[in-house]
Amino acid sequence: MTQYIPETAVRATLAYLGTAATGSRLAFTYVQRDFIDGSNLYGNSMLYKRFRVRSQVWMFGLTPGAVAPLLAEYGWQVLEDVSGPEYQRRYLIPAGRTLSTTELERTVLAEKI
Repeated sequence: MTQYIPETAVRATLAYLGTAATGSRLAFTYVQRDFIDGSNLYGNSMLYKRFRVRSQVWMFGLTPGAVAPLLAEYGWQVLEDVSGPEYQRRYLIPAGRTLSTTELERTVLAEKI
């Protein structure tokens, strides 16, 4: 969901969520920054054209290494940061879901510390 809002809005949202009680959980998805900047299309050139070239709907991306430091600024600790295919293997398939996934979108689970 973070890809749909600019970095300032992501940070404002995290600042608000930083007031959550210790032990609270937060889950969200993000698109990898190298897809947003066009340096790695992950085999999805049509998706890039749709969301970055034509409409610029996707505005913000992160690298996996930037997630934990960003969340730590707001009092959150990353518990999991998994790729689309890993999320599918761990959670979707065991639940009988057939949602397709891609390497360009990742899912984070964090806990308020």
